[in-house]
Amino acid sequence: MKAWFESRGRGPVEIQVGKSGQFDIVVDGVVAYSKYQTGRFPSEPQLLPIGA
Repeated sequence: MKAWFESRGRGPVEIQVGKSGQFDIVVDGVVAYSKYQTGRFPSEPQLLPIGA
């Protein structure tokens, strides 16, 4: 996912890994997606507004 965001000119991108496969995607210091909060892996349509 880091490469997906960076290929769209976003950054810096940081993936914060938690327990049991949980993660947050942080773009420009802001949490852009949290698997911890949603309980599921994001789909590309969910990421497109963030990667724009």
